[in-house]
Amino acid sequence: MQFWLCIIGIWCLPLWACSGPELAILVGVDKPPYIDIKSQSGFELELLKHVSQQTGRCARFLHVPNGRLLEQFNEGQADLVSLQRTVPDGLHATAPYIRYENVLIIRKDAVRSVRRLSDLAGKRLMAFQNASQFLTDDYRRMLPLLASYQEVVEQQKLPSMLLKKRVDALVMDRNIFEYYYRQTAPEDSSLQQLHWFGVNSYHLLGRDPQLVQQFSQALQQFQQTDAFYQLQLQFFRQANQ
Repeated sequence: MQFWLCIIGIWCLPLWACSGPELAILVGVDKPPYIDIKSQSGFELELLKHVSQQTGRCARFLHVPNGRLLEQFNEGQADLVSLQRTVPDGLHATAPYIRYENVLIIRKDAVRSVRRLSDLAGKRLMAFQNASQFLTDDYRRMLPLLASYQEVVEQQKLPSMLLKKRVDALVMDRNIFEYYYRQTAPEDSSLQQLHWFGVNSYHLLGRDPQLVQQFSQALQQFQQTDAFYQLQLQFFRQANQ
């Protein structure tokens, strides 16, 4: 039987078939290939479903913008909250469950003129929302030197804008970029990624240390399986987590 959780400010969606106690998890909103709300699929959701089932629980996803995840969790909305990098007092962290790698994307014909961040001076740059908060001090110092700079929530049009030379460079997570690049221009190979920002790992937070430990153990066991490898191939076309 389908049912809905209705809480102001949170997207509410039905569960897939699963038997067992619920495990309420706060997660972000649409962000393919990680989260697709309409299909209740994507790498992150499928991973959390598998691990929850390994603990004998059924994941129930509560969707809320990334910037409000911890705020909603602190109001008691869920058992676990996703996409966290710190561990506030009174909370407990699982093992890392997902990685994001933000990259600079430019046209291949511009590679020789962009060897460092300062070389972007005078150029037009678009980035994911809150990039200036998450990236390096060097990145923030470079922003006033740009001809234009914009951070956006909806990233699906960014590869097209770079291909059409409406911007000079993009900053996005590499998996999100490749997902939209394949949809926009599947035969194109004129864009190049520069891996200048490193990889960030994220964990989930919970209040119950026993639950967190149980989830971590199931997560680490699943990450060693062929099913985890296949999950990466399904959504990323490579094993990059």
